[in-house]
Amino acid sequence: MSKSYALEPDTGALYALAQSERLAGKCKDAIAHYNKLLETTKDEKTIGAVKAQIDLCDQIERGEKPKDDLKLDDPRDAPTIQYRTVYRTKQHSDTLAIALYVAGGVSLGGAATAYLLARSTRDDADHATSLAQYNDLYDRARLLRLTAYTAAGAGLALVGYATYRVLWGDKPSSSEVAIVPTTRGSIVTWATTW
Repeated sequence: MSKSYALEPDTGALYALAQSERLAGKCKDAIAHYNKLLETTKDEKTIGAVKAQIDLCDQIERGEKPKDDLKLDDPRDAPTIQYRTVYRTKQHSDTLAIALYVAGGVSLGGAATAYLLARSTRDDADHATSLAQYNDLYDRARLLRLTAYTAAGAGLALVGYATYRVLWGDKPSSSEVAIVPTTRGSIVTWATTW
C-alpha cells in the first residue's frame, strides 16, 4: 500500500494505507497516516471516519480490546446485494411426451417431404408426352399430396397432445422458478423439463 500511495498520493490511497497498517497491528504508523489524512481533507464524513479509526488505534495501543471494528458509511462503497435463487422442483420425466414429440417431428418432416415430392410430380405431369403418362403422374401427385396432408395432421396432433401433457397433463413435470435481484428490480425466470 505504501508503494501505491507513493505512486499516486491521493486521500483514498492514504486511507487504504492507514487501514492496512491498523489491521496489521501497526497502529503507530496508522495513526501517523490518519493524522496526515486529517491535514489534507475537508470532507466531514471522511474526518469523522478517520477520527473513529484513530480512536480505535488508541484503544489497541492502550491494550484495550476494541468492542467492535467500526463499520463506516463510505459513499464509495457499493451496497451488498444478496443473490438468492428459489427452486421449486418436482422430479419427473414424461417419456410418453418425449416419444410423442419425436413421432410428431418425424411425421411433420415426412409431410414436408411428401408435399415437395407431390409438387415435383405434378410439374412432371405437366410435361408428360402422353395422356397415360400424364394420368399416372397426376394420380401419383394426388396420392403424395393426400399423404402429406395426412402426415401433417397426425404430426400436429402428436405434438399438440405432447404439449398438453407437458403443460397441463396429470403427471407433474420438473420446473424451476428463479428470482434474481437487479439494480432496478428483479428478474423472474421459469424453466421446465419434460
